[in-house]
Amino acid sequence: MAVFKPENVEDFYEIGEVLGSGHFAQVRKVRERATGTYWAGKFLKIRKNTCSRLGLDRSRLEEEVDILHAIQHPNIITLKDVFESRAEVVLVLEL
Repeated sequence: MAVFKPENVEDFYEIGEVLGSGHFAQVRKVRERATGTYWAGKFLKIRKNTCSRLGLDRSRLEEEVDILHAIQHPNIITLKDVFESRAEVVLVLEL
């Protein structure tokens, strides 16, 4: 089962420039405060209720996170952290 941290992502990472965006997500360059290492932060809007068509369903996000945690391969990006707020989920991924 995926572990979504309830802490604020900005407490651990400095949010930088936008690298790309889509319908429900925006990818930004983030810098880890503790080490200075750069990562990609995928900011995903989550669906507020089941009737809404805006945002992604949380169960689909959990599935994506579980898959990324399970797979360790040099050709697949590494998932470092997952943060959750009321409006979005942030996946911190290998840049």
